[in-house]
Amino acid sequence: MLRDNTLKLIRDALVGMKNPVRLVLFTGETNCDECHSARELASAIKAASGKIALEVYDIVMDRDKTTEYGVKRTPSFVVQCAGGRTVSFSGSMEGVSLLLLLEALTAGSTDREWFPSQISGTLAFLEKGVSVKVLLENECSLCMPVAQTAVGLALTNRLVSTEIIVADEYPELLSKHKVRILPYTLFGEALHLEGHVPESEFLEKIFQAEGQKASGLDRLCLVCGSQSPDIICGSCKTKIQAEAVNHKRKDERLQEKGMAIDSHQHGR
Repeated sequence: MLRDNTLKLIRDALVGMKNPVRLVLFTGETNCDECHSARELASAIKAASGKIALEVYDIVMDRDKTTEYGVKRTPSFVVQCAGGRTVSFSGSMEGVSLLLLLEALTAGSTDREWFPSQISGTLAFLEKGVSVKVLLENECSLCMPVAQTAVGLALTNRLVSTEIIVADEYPELLSKHKVRILPYTLFGEALHLEGHVPESEFLEKIFQAEGQKASGLDRLCLVCGSQSPDIICGSCKTKIQAEAVNHKRKDERLQEKGMAIDSHQHGR
């Protein structure tokens, strides 16, 4: 049974949804202790907004859907927005992961501009799909900004496929990748970064995972086109980080303004 404060959190988070968003839940009959709770959470999210189109599948019985969404774990939530942009969430949705799931739903519904134009413009150079996995803990507040960046990249460009994974529920992943520090971000199958990852490093790793570095594009900065041994030159990295910080602060100010207006209206 979901707690009252969790139900209120869900309702408050989804109140501003504008466009339909598909929420797809994958569960299983075996080796899935959290699947019952996941179904309950999915039902609560569906009840909180008429803009949520909920679909529930079995990871084994519904193999066509499992393949379509590339799901490998249960329980897994997939948020699908317009244009085929998707973000997956695997494990029990509590704390940080629940906040991220709700943020992905609202962002997908409102076409939120997650990043400044310099970041989204650089992503336009992607030619092939790249997977990004972020392993985190539900009580790890330091994991939040890294996971938010990964979610935002997937909601900005459909060629980025992001999965947020509650690490301690999938010990085989921790063992396979020899994870020592969380958050742990995996790009493709081999590249990884531990701990805090700024937006410029995310972009570099994504293009490296795609293989463009090997094809010779590393000789020019993707952002400004100048000669550079790296995919993004040092000057552009600094500019991207500064713009990302300013963009985030602008979002926070708009949210604070919106909450203040909402509070004032409710107080009438």
